[in-house]
Amino acid sequence: MKFALGMIIKSLDSDAEILRFVENAEKYGHRLDCVIVSYTLRLDPRAAESVNGKIPLIAVNVNNPRFGIEQFRRRGISEGAARVLLKCPIDTGRGLVPYGHNRNLVMIEAMLRGVDVLVFADSDVLPTVLKSTSEGATHEEIDFFSAHTEHLNAGVQITSCEYSGYNILPPASFDGMEDLLLGLQKSDMLGFWQSSETHRSLRTQPDEPRVGPSTKILGGNVAMKLSAFSDLPPFFSSHYTCGGEVFLCRGEDTILGAAIAKYGINCVETGVFPMHDTFLGFPSEPDLRGDPAVQERFYYACTGWVGRNPFFNYIRGVDTQAIREFQQEHLERGLNALSEYTSNPIYKNVMRNFEASWDSLGDYIDQYEKMLEAWEEFTSKVL
Repeated sequence: MKFALGMIIKSLDSDAEILRFVENAEKYGHRLDCVIVSYTLRLDPRAAESVNGKIPLIAVNVNNPRFGIEQFRRRGISEGAARVLLKCPIDTGRGLVPYGHNRNLVMIEAMLRGVDVLVFADSDVLPTVLKSTSEGATHEEIDFFSAHTEHLNAGVQITSCEYSGYNILPPASFDGMEDLLLGLQKSDMLGFWQSSETHRSLRTQPDEPRVGPSTKILGGNVAMKLSAFSDLPPFFSSHYTCGGEVFLCRGEDTILGAAIAKYGINCVETGVFPMHDTFLGFPSEPDLRGDPAVQERFYYACTGWVGRNPFFNYIRGVDTQAIREFQQEHLERGLNALSEYTSNPIYKNVMRNFEASWDSLGDYIDQYEKMLEAWEEFTSKVL
């Protein structure tokens, strides 16, 4: 069985993010056949050489995936399918790539090279868990790959789990939290966020984690038998324009999770919560009221969620007009409260993003249907 690590990054400037997983695999006796990385802006030859000294590195240039283009031609896959699956749909010069497209490039490269199991680990994820101790949260190294392979070897097709570390919802307390989460379609996190003054939005590895069937995956910590994608669609997320700026929709993993449920794919939650350095400053606590970097990170999370929701609700088969009106009412109140709480008016702009994304739903549907057609052609000749 051929086994690969996958990662998506803007620039390959350092070997650290990759080698910490390669060395973790080596330490615990796992054989990785290669690392497949998609990059958008730059590749530092010294960093690539350092990784290649440990393991074969396959670097995919998002703007020119040469191997994929060549293999599509050799295998008789149409130019139309190649254009849909391989061409980056955004050209901003800022390294913006829809998350779904980025992950699909890694997955396509893996399939073309005969990889059987692909494990995604995002560059801000660590092969450690945070453990709660009397002295605070501490890192503990884990056998990262065993958390997945023990289930895959037993016949499971996809494995994933939550993260430890600071949640994307920073510690906060203000009237309007419920309205905001209802408008963002994140109401399942309400209890967690409302109690964040106690736990400070920090998740640690549970003493008795849930292990078992699931349809929820997180793209930065997921292992997949690629044979499952003879039935499954690929990742999907789009983008939209608002006020002259391009915004990325979040939720490529959420949308794939809906397909996992639909097609009855055997997916398991591993119960191992790898560390996610969400705000790139651990152990510093994210300060939503006082740190502009945290405010910006949360702002783009909000624009990504309102970007995701129209298409996510469409594929769920719900009444899209009714949910649009419901979310609009709650979101406006929640954003006004958040702007007042943070003394930052930028959050009020998210209402424009909300409208722009909903107005783009027809484009999202068209993109998805074209992608499914191209994907069916590709997988019929590769898997």
